[in-house]
Amino acid sequence: MKFEKYYVANNEGKSNCVIRSFCKTYNEKYDDVYNELCSIAKELNCNSFNDIEVFETYMKRRKTNSIDYGKDFKLKDLNLDDGKYLVFCWDKKDFYHMVSIIDNVLYDKNNDSLDLYVISIYKEKTLIKN
Repeated sequence: MKFEKYYVANNEGKSNCVIRSFCKTYNEKYDDVYNELCSIAKELNCNSFNDIEVFETYMKRRKTNSIDYGKDFKLKDLNLDDGKYLVFCWDKKDFYHMVSIIDNVLYDKNNDSLDLYVISIYKEKTLIKN
């Protein structure tokens, strides 16, 4: 898997990994993603736009669903088919993170995430043309 630096922030220079990953995967603007996540959080009575239920609802609305891959893999050990993926991962302590992987290129602010462990993998569903 290759790594490419990707960073996007709001007008105040603040950035969040979930929003950043969605911006890259879905080619959307930071503030638009943030506002929709906040709206979903309110709709679902969640405390934060970072709640799993909130970001999974956002992804499902974009035909992106979790896939089975196995357990205890590091990001750097993933072998994914081409396509668009979002990977929720952690350091097995208290740091949680989300990244975008598109056609086997990991997009993130730095490559430290390669050593994180995968919690969930989500794949954007592509339409099959006959």
